[in-house]
Amino acid sequence: MKLFAILSLFVFFGLVAAWSKEDYEIFGLQNDVATNEGANVTFYDLLEIRPNANQEQITKAYRKKSRTIHPDKVKRAFIANYAKDKSKAKTNKGVNVNKGVNVNKGPSQREIDAAVKDADARSARLNLVANVLRGPNRERYDHFLKNGFPLWKGTGYYYSRFRPGLGSVLLGLFLVFGGGAHYAALILGWKRQREFVDRYIRQARRAAWGDETGVRGIPGIDSIAAPPPTAPESDDAGAVAVNRRQKRMMDKENKKDKKDKKGGARVSAASGTSTPTEQTASTGERKRVVAENGKTLIVDSIGNVFLEELNEAGERQEFLLDIDQIERPTLRETMVCKLPAWCFKKTVGRVLGTSTEEVDSDEAEEPLVEEAETTATSNSRSRKRGKRSQRS
Repeated sequence: MKLFAILSLFVFFGLVAAWSKEDYEIFGLQNDVATNEGANVTFYDLLEIRPNANQEQITKAYRKKSRTIHPDKVKRAFIANYAKDKSKAKTNKGVNVNKGVNVNKGPSQREIDAAVKDADARSARLNLVANVLRGPNRERYDHFLKNGFPLWKGTGYYYSRFRPGLGSVLLGLFLVFGGGAHYAALILGWKRQREFVDRYIRQARRAAWGDETGVRGIPGIDSIAAPPPTAPESDDAGAVAVNRRQKRMMDKENKKDKKDKKGGARVSAASGTSTPTEQTASTGERKRVVAENGKTLIVDSIGNVFLEELNEAGERQEFLLDIDQIERPTLRETMVCKLPAWCFKKTVGRVLGTSTEEVDSDEAEEPLVEEAETTATSNSRSRKRGKRSQRS
């Protein structure tokens, strides 16, 4: 039943979209007028009237035009003008017409028949045009005149559609796949990443406290007390003046801390896991669990989940797991924005030069200066020691 309804719908649209018999007559007559009278000649141009002419003006123009192209009148005019046309042609060629006996021959019967045949065709064409403009098909003709006439293409009349070139096709594919499809893939990956971290946090809480809400379990069972804060060690080297490299590193660390505080201050309205984001350090009792993939996780008493990893120096570091810290991808991360930026950087950016290259060169020169200063200081100290030993 459903298939029958779909087929009936297609048939209905096919019947609606098909041209009528009157439309085919208008198309054929328009092609005939364009072929014999001119490419841009319309029915109104043939009658020498305006498109907004009324029926009385159309009838008057038709009668005037029909008297001009009537076959009998065309035949007489053709025979009368034939001799004049011949004499004009000879004069243009430089032949003296008055020299000797001049005998003007009339047109042959074949030429007369051709002229009459052409007049009959023009008269019949004029009658059809007048019938269209004076009948109910004038509105249909005005519609096609305004929106364009379809062209004959072997099996019927069809409109000429836009055919994009290779450049347009490639540009369209780049916008569709590099923009829409790439953005959809980024959103899908972002959602899957959030689901993975959310499931990770729930499993860690369930394994640690037996509940996904993060309520701590029985204290003292496989728990790790939070290490007390260590007092800062006094170092005699603290009084040494900070060199340029250390100062630059301290400034970078301060900037990173400010960015981390701004990123951690964003809290989701409804995360579904009660994941705290304001506190980044573990509080209260903690419990270490092992995830399915072998990663070590630490869950504190309020439900914070931390990922424990070893850095290059062999020190243990803890990273807070929070789905709200996973940033949503934007359109700037798609190929539509990244590829033009990359091309600009590789072409125009190299010519104009960027400030980052200058900063990198300055940073590369600073260690050399510091090494030279250190070497000079050590050399001066060794010289002073040598002088003291000589005095002693």
